Amino acid sequence: MRRAAWGIVAAVFLARAVAAFVVPLTGDEAYYWEWSRHPAFGYADHPPLVAWTIAAFDWIGHDAGFVRLGFVACGIIATVAIARCAFELTGDPRAGAVAALAFALTPLASLAFGSATPDGPYLMFWALALWFAVRAFKGGHSAAWVALGVCIGGVVLSRILGLALVFGLVAFALTSRQRSAVGLRGLGLALGTALVVCAPFLVWNAQHGWATFAFALIHRHDESHAFSLVRLGALAGAEALALSPGIFVAILACSIEPRNALLAWTALPQLIVVALLSLFEKVEVTWIFGSVVSLCAMLGLAYVQLSRRLQVVWSAVAAVPAALLLALLFVFSFAPAASYDAVARTTGARLRNSGPFEIMTYAMVARDAAMMARRRQAVVMTDGYGFSSVLDFDAGVTPVVIGYNWQGREARAWYPDGEHPERALFVDKEPLASRPDFQIHLRRACGDVVDGGAHGYRYGSAPPRYYYFTWCERLAPDGLAILRWERERAAVAS
Repeated sequence: MRRAAWGIVAAVFLARAVAAFVVPLTGDEAYYWEWSRHPAFGYADHPPLVAWTIAAFDWIGHDAGFVRLGFVACGIIATVAIARCAFELTGDPRAGAVAALAFALTPLASLAFGSATPDGPYLMFWALALWFAVRAFKGGHSAAWVALGVCIGGVVLSRILGLALVFGLVAFALTSRQRSAVGLRGLGLALGTALVVCAPFLVWNAQHGWATFAFALIHRHDESHAFSLVRLGALAGAEALALSPGIFVAILACSIEPRNALLAWTALPQLIVVALLSLFEKVEVTWIFGSVVSLCAMLGLAYVQLSRRLQVVWSAVAAVPAALLLALLFVFSFAPAASYDAVARTTGARLRNSGPFEIMTYAMVARDAAMMARRRQAVVMTDGYGFSSVLDFDAGVTPVVIGYNWQGREARAWYPDGEHPERALFVDKEPLASRPDFQIHLRRACGDVVDGGAHGYRYGSAPPRYYYFTWCERLAPDGLAILRWERERAAVAS
């Protein structure tokens, strides 16, 4: 059983690595790649570890695969760490193999470790923290506590949500039956180490108005919504897809009857808080990813306590659907056009032009926009930080972001308001006629606004994706500031 489990895990690792070099970068990935070209101890939207992970490998070559290579490596380390955690809690190597298999088979893990997002290092350091926490609370050696502190720091440097892990570890230390003065002192050493690791990030935030914390804790939650059980149901559905239905049910069972206090404290508070938030606002399924690491380790513990018959049932109900979902995910990654044609022939379904094939058109529009801008000595403007970064990655287009999106404001500094280009090409995913706010500000900032036409790009037999070009002639000296009118809204609000 163990050999089969690890064989499947190895096959998943290989598929992720290949897919990393096949699938074009998404907008968010390209945005984080831009971060890696502007090294810093912090960024407005997220902590810096995603950028550092990209920078560690993308110097090898200019390819999406090298941008993602560090995240593939994070997946290998995370899976091994989960297995070691489950093994050390039980002494049974089957527990480690099952925990690793469950984690590897979840679609969310392949998305996190096959793409360049904060989730890769976040999940890796969470898994390592669990492993070192088990060793530290068991043995109490200073080296284990220091290693735990480094991993806690890595979690927080990946996502502010990592503070949930800190809460869980402290709660476990204070409520555990094995609580001791040695353990509490050791945890103090771990937290002190984590503080040292995070110190540059905290100093950067203090110098920048605590921007990362403001985004994570305030600006992500600034829209109020009426109480709704529908959103909670939608979150549960998204979790079932992200984990696969069988593993989702198994994780719910472990949540109701936790098998280990450390894993419960590091999993359940985050799950509960996100579920409660979903009743009042829109939430993202990525917000529960840390909990999933702890719960997959708990699945390993639960499995070895089942009878042989129940183990077989669990394998069939949980692992088989997960393997099928993951296989479909990789088939779509390796052969997207053929997959779309097969679905269209059998179901008659048609994707929107802004659907998953949109990323396949980025290189085409980037090439055309770069060529047109060079001919007329213009800069290329977009209102999307991700789209702008993709154009840069694919065609070396200097990212010039306009508009009023708070998230992505990091991009404003890459081409500041003090620049004075005479001409700009505005590339948008929506027709200018449908955006009166942009019409108003373009008329204010530009001596002349000229329609550059709709440009359609097709991938396979999917509907063409149209992009809309607009020329801004004789851009005013303060034109960029005018086109970045968030400041006006802030002034009105104050």
